[in-house]
Amino acid sequence: MVIWGIFSIVLLIIALNDFLFFRIEDENILFLIGLYVVSWILGVSESNLLMSFFAASVAFALAFVMNQFNWIGGGDVKFLFPLVLFAENNLFDFIMATSFAGLILAIIYIAASGKIYEIRVKILKKLRPLRKNQNKNRLLNIVLLSLNRIEESKLIRGRNGKQKRKTFSWKSLLKQEIPYGIALSCGGLWVVLENLLARW
Repeated sequence: MVIWGIFSIVLLIIALNDFLFFRIEDENILFLIGLYVVSWILGVSESNLLMSFFAASVAFALAFVMNQFNWIGGGDVKFLFPLVLFAENNLFDFIMATSFAGLILAIIYIAASGKIYEIRVKILKKLRPLRKNQNKNRLLNIVLLSLNRIEESKLIRGRNGKQKRKTFSWKSLLKQEIPYGIALSCGGLWVVLENLLARW
């Protein structure tokens, strides 16, 4: 239960960072991989460790190829590795949940990209002053690590999101910058839900 709780919290942190900064930090990825190893040692994970890493490596390789065609971001490629580890026997459900969440996310971003951009700007403006007191805001540094790593000039991205799109089109979907780390996190949370329901 504790492992799944920690896993869920990290997924929410990653989703928040991806929404605000379009970044997925390596520290969070490495933490999730280490958490999976701990879960295997404690017996929370009942799968074969080598087979799990093999499946995650295959998924990583496929996602890397997709990244070369700009179909998926580099951070999403890294994020997929620990998610496949935790998915284990629920891999198909993870893929379906992630795909559904990704589709909904894409439609929302296309339909209300201007509004989403404005929300991000408001949040980031409130967070900016906190960058000056990094040592005093240790929790912030853990949860929003990207805030202190992105240059001020690049803090706000997605200005093209202010352009209003009157009609839905798949061409606009491919061009729209969308934080799919949120969709991947939703897939991971679905795996958590399935595992908790199975134990009850």
